[in-house]
Amino acid sequence: MFLPVHAFAGHNGTAVITWMHADFPPFHIIDGPYAGQGPSDMIHDLMRRELPDFEHVVITANLRRTFNWMENGENVLAVGIIPTPERRKTMLFSIPCTMTPPVSLVVRAGEEGALLRQGRVSLREFVSSHRLGVATDRSYGAELDAVLNPARGGGNIVVNSGPKLFDSLMGMLLLKRVDGVLAYPFEAVYVARMKGEEEKIALVSLDDAMVPVMGCIAAPRTAWGSEMIARVNEVLRRHRPEPEYRRAFERWLTPGSVEGYRALYEDFLRTE
Repeated sequence: MFLPVHAFAGHNGTAVITWMHADFPPFHIIDGPYAGQGPSDMIHDLMRRELPDFEHVVITANLRRTFNWMENGENVLAVGIIPTPERRKTMLFSIPCTMTPPVSLVVRAGEEGALLRQGRVSLREFVSSHRLGVATDRSYGAELDAVLNPARGGGNIVVNSGPKLFDSLMGMLLLKRVDGVLAYPFEAVYVARMKGEEEKIALVSLDDAMVPVMGCIAAPRTAWGSEMIARVNEVLRRHRPEPEYRRAFERWLTPGSVEGYRALYEDFLRTE
């Protein structure tokens, strides 16, 4: 998809919202048995119902293209984007719409024991001696970004620009092109399970990532973007407390982590 957003026109002059989604299961699931059942898909469906005066168009695009269109002031929205100081220069953000458990280090099964210290590992120490795979243009939260950004450009950070944010990284890991990759726990489990390779990976908690990561709906820093953020915020405030909203995330957690997620969700509801 290379057309600029202004090439899209609603029927009979209807205003259009173009939603930009990365191919990022289980947040946004394009195909397979769970197609359309990710949290981002749920949020898009919710906005389509709650904002019926717009025609809603969905485009699957990588983060770089999404950010470029926003920087150019196109009328696009994107779900689950993590605010950063750099992004705030050209984007506006809603209240948090997604909450994910902290990012984990994913390694090959059987190799986690040598890394652990009291059940966790330091990412800063890991990248000093191991090759780490990360996705291009992706934020992993403020704590991990503070470790990664100074190390980017060094020989131990391998940046992957594949269209699928974790799928390509896991392939690199299993082919031993890198020693570890970063991922959200249910992202890693989903991809590995769908490939029948769940037993080949292990998830390691990071000392550098102790808090959940919250994503927002992003809009261009324009008058249109400001109006749309106000409208989506009103929808989010009404629907985030509903059990159906929370369950869209819980279904992709491991059973043992659901109870802890629910406790964190109460803090998420108080976050503006």
